[in-house]
Amino acid sequence: MKMQHLGTAAAERIPGIFCKCEMCQRALEVGGKEIRTQSQALVDDAVLLDFPGDTYHHFVNQKFDLPSITKLFITHWHSDHFYGEDLAYRMDLYANDNPTHMDVYGSETVKGFYERAFFLEEHYDYSKLTYHCMHPGESVEIVAGNGKKYTVYAFEARHGHHFGDCLFYGITDGEKSLLYAHDTAPFYDSAWKDMERAGLKYDYVSLDCTHALAPVDSDVHMSFEDNLDIRDRMVASGMADGDTVFVANHFSHNGLTTYEQMQVAAVKEGFVSSYDGMITQF
Repeated sequence: MKMQHLGTAAAERIPGIFCKCEMCQRALEVGGKEIRTQSQALVDDAVLLDFPGDTYHHFVNQKFDLPSITKLFITHWHSDHFYGEDLAYRMDLYANDNPTHMDVYGSETVKGFYERAFFLEEHYDYSKLTYHCMHPGESVEIVAGNGKKYTVYAFEARHGHHFGDCLFYGITDGEKSLLYAHDTAPFYDSAWKDMERAGLKYDYVSLDCTHALAPVDSDVHMSFEDNLDIRDRMVASGMADGDTVFVANHFSHNGLTTYEQMQVAAVKEGFVSSYDGMITQF
């Protein structure tokens, strides 16, 4: 499988929009991997994870074939993970000469934001987009635009309003498997049970690390210390092993940790610190 992190920041990005803190000023000066856009990822160039306001930026600058993507999974309804107004531009008259249809998957709450986008346009185009609700513990089998079959499992994220409105996903093609866990605090017991029932052993795990190296106790995000706890439990339960690629991802400038600092800490623990555009084959 191929995993591409198109964006690796929290909502306000790094440097944060409107922010003048030292962390953000340094990112502007240094550039490179210190610049982070809103989180989004692409599996095998065919399955898109989240649709933030920065999707157009990712499309233009990283040159992936967005018009041909036919499967999109949304973690939750915050605008840095779902910006429905842009998704509505997939309809005819906005998007010409594109015969493909996109299936969009997400929670019941996300559906409300999805419907709002088309309400604002005063138009629906069911030939180009269809929304499918998923609930924690459910799975769906899909065939992506690359012709490959995948099974996608939905788990409840500890985020948002804490009533199943936010999800994270396990994805397998039958040979390789990945876990994309954003945005979430340390997993609910119910999510661990659903992960056990799914029965996947993960080759690649991307974990929310919004607070980076900062010692923050949160009920909606994780720090690197939390990531280590998740890793240890996954290995102990047989969901991962020494060959699993563990990635810290989704960083806020409020975590007060540069890419270089995060990478040093990650390498010491057998992790990888993500950066915009990072591609991993596994």
